[in-house]
Amino acid sequence: MKRAKTKYKKLLLELEYLYSDLDYHNDVQEEAMREFQKAFGTYCKENNIDYKTDIIKEEEREVQVSDPDKVIFRDEDGNPSREDIKEIENSSRPEEIRKLFKQIATKTHPDKFSDAKSAEKALNMQVFLQAKSAAEDNNYFKLQQIAQRLGLDLPEITPKQIKLMEEEAKRLRIQLKRVEKTVAWVWFDQDTDENRYNIMQRYVTSLIRKNN
Repeated sequence: MKRAKTKYKKLLLELEYLYSDLDYHNDVQEEAMREFQKAFGTYCKENNIDYKTDIIKEEEREVQVSDPDKVIFRDEDGNPSREDIKEIENSSRPEEIRKLFKQIATKTHPDKFSDAKSAEKALNMQVFLQAKSAAEDNNYFKLQQIAQRLGLDLPEITPKQIKLMEEEAKRLRIQLKRVEKTVAWVWFDQDTDENRYNIMQRYVTSLIRKNN
């Protein structure tokens, strides 16, 4: 039991770090995408490259380059970049997830606050929706974090809980690596303008080659 508790504490610390690191990566990625898109447009203009005819595939030509939320950027191999891909949700929830969510829902479900003040109602609705989202993702770590904030008694540590948290840590590490492999991140991370230019050149060349 002592070994399980030690491993559980280690996983808690690891997941706290991974989520913090993911927040950092997302912030940097947003900036990287903005700067990369500007450089992308400048490169195409300076080299007389028409985005709509030279680069974008025929089935994607209705997308305008001026719309940054719709442009499909690709990794260094020319494959679509999907930093925000979530794993397919499983309709069957582990018992540990269902039990902990039920504890949280019992305390925060909107029906319990129908007569409460609007601020209190809104706060509990937010917590309930956060717990619901975590349960749908089989995210035991986030559920236990919510439960702790609510002052709920957490269940005894089980091997299944540890496995769920290990799976979450693995998913986060994969997500971090996926961000770091995008061309925008690699380009933004370079120390010199020359390196950035070379990466942009290879990237655009690969897109043109795939379109021809």
